[in-house]
Amino acid sequence: MTKSWAETSSTERPDPKQYLHKREGSPGGLKPAPKPRSPACGSPGAAKPRSPGADACTAPAPTHFRRMYDRGDLPIKVDQSRPGHNSIKWTTDLSTIDLHFYLPVFADGLAEVQEPYRMLARRGFEELVTSGTCGGARVLPVFPQLIMPLRGALRSTSADVIQAGLHAIELLIGCCPEGGASLLPYCRQLLPALSRHVGDNLNIGDQIDYGQRLSKGSLGDLVGATLRLLERSGGSDAFAHIKYHVPTYESCLRPSRMARKA
Repeated sequence: MTKSWAETSSTERPDPKQYLHKREGSPGGLKPAPKPRSPACGSPGAAKPRSPGADACTAPAPTHFRRMYDRGDLPIKVDQSRPGHNSIKWTTDLSTIDLHFYLPVFADGLAEVQEPYRMLARRGFEELVTSGTCGGARVLPVFPQLIMPLRGALRSTSADVIQAGLHAIELLIGCCPEGGASLLPYCRQLLPALSRHVGDNLNIGDQIDYGQRLSKGSLGDLVGATLRLLERSGGSDAFAHIKYHVPTYESCLRPSRMARKA
């Protein structure tokens, strides 16, 4: 006599503790694999905790100027004949140097904050622009290639780099009579970065500013001086270009609103 399936198969009641409650488990009824425990602090595989602000203190990426100088591709070096003085020495004649190639490289080096790259880039840029052998007629055609490096310097978070960019703009304006008017088409790239620093003035109340003899003023004063120089040398349309990108700027060649109302 054959036994039925119910008599031959025995089933056990599952343990109630193994049931999955609502919102537990994974799709398909499979339990997720347990996550491996992180190694204890101090063990060889433990990750060291990062100090606050570690990412903000990372060194900036090297500029194209630094890479070329380290390779020896720039005709410039530190003058060792005058110890204690920051001076540079050219290894080639400035009258034969290719400004279309080298001047944008020195403009890119304005973002350097580490010596001797900082001194070499700024002194080299100044001598290339103001040297009588180069002349404004040779510098003026290079203006379009200098806009992006100058824009990068003006958008920097370092006040020292921004001051270097402002000084470079002043040098370009003064290199020839057409310098200011030639920079007006590039106000869209240069001036928006300056509008954020117009009001960066030093306000210490009735205290004494002991650094006033060592600096040319606060960052806001330098920005205002550069904008006024651009307005004086840029022609009749200079104020409209500056006012469009720096709304708080007041003309230095025409009376202000308050003076007209009075």
